[in-house]
Amino acid sequence: MTALIQRQFAVLSFITAFLFLMTGALALNNNKLMVASSTIQRAASHISSVALLTWMGREIPALNGTVQVDSTAGSVSGFLFQVATSIHPGDLRSLLGRELPGMITLDDSRFIVEGKGASLTDFYVEYPPHPRQVIDASPSVQDPPATDQTEGTQTGEKPGEEKKPPSTVSPTPPKEKVVYVYTSHNRESWYSETKPNGASLDHPTRNISLVSRHLSEALNERGIGADVSTHDIYQQLVDKKKDYSLSYAESLQVLQAAKQEHRELHYFFDLHRDTVPRKESTATINGKTYARVLIVVGKRNKNHQQNEAFATELHKLMEEMYPELSRGVMEKGAKTDHGEYNQSISPGSLLLEIGGVENTLEESLNTAEALADVFAAYYFKAEKASTPAADEPKEG
Repeated sequence: MTALIQRQFAVLSFITAFLFLMTGALALNNNKLMVASSTIQRAASHISSVALLTWMGREIPALNGTVQVDSTAGSVSGFLFQVATSIHPGDLRSLLGRELPGMITLDDSRFIVEGKGASLTDFYVEYPPHPRQVIDASPSVQDPPATDQTEGTQTGEKPGEEKKPPSTVSPTPPKEKVVYVYTSHNRESWYSETKPNGASLDHPTRNISLVSRHLSEALNERGIGADVSTHDIYQQLVDKKKDYSLSYAESLQVLQAAKQEHRELHYFFDLHRDTVPRKESTATINGKTYARVLIVVGKRNKNHQQNEAFATELHKLMEEMYPELSRGVMEKGAKTDHGEYNQSISPGSLLLEIGGVENTLEESLNTAEALADVFAAYYFKAEKASTPAADEPKEG
């Protein structure tokens, strides 16, 4: 017994001496080496709520009756292993996900709400433009030629197709702009509009910007003040000799300028085109074909929870008004993607993936109309709920 106490005393003495020396080394010559709060936050982010409740249950027995204990989640050694290696025991993707492109781990990306047919293969992955792409000098979608053919270009009409009447925006649209539609990757296009060019399909004029413009017009028609970006982000990056990965930083400057001009702006929609197969990106509703919508929320922003709640409400409305149009709501972090998507600018900011490369411009424009219907239902319901009863018109 005496020998055991002596060994324990020796170990404690050694640990105390080590801590004393370490503290002295850190304080020597104003050494700035320290554990930053961001480091602690990143480490704490590895702790799941189940693991935390399991550990607390060891001190508060009543918690054990409500928490399903998981040996891996509740293991301190397992947690330390995850922090040190970023590998989750029992999840093979955490081991291979950093080495195999496209394999994304659930700790960084997950479905908040799953749409019909949602699966791990649907995870949104950004593709840069093909490195050999040549910038077309023809007029871009932001500067259409002033001819009678412009309307046909905007609506995606082909020679020989029946010409559709132009979209008629309300002659007295709302003066207050509350929605801003833009495209960080404004040249994303479709097979039907451009020749395949590597993993990513891009076009200087026939691109997702047409859908953004149509969504803005449709919102104004429904009595919601909306504005649309006329910036060619891709060309701006080329002119400034910046990398394509800085697209969001470039579009953020556009958002800040727009918000400075219209301080009432609250909703910001960044439209993109995804790369999933047609069978997953297309829905037929009442005989009409639509490009399905995936809502993406970035975890690296201060409005994360509010954006998530907003996205979930829109998804539910889509399910009611246009069943199967939504592919769900996805949450993305910084390990495999941008993870912020300029959504810190407002709790009403979302990234909307409209269809995939095998959809058509017409199907995407149909989706813009549907999105305008869905958002109008959300917006006017929210406006009514925020209006005091005393301000409501009396029946009589």
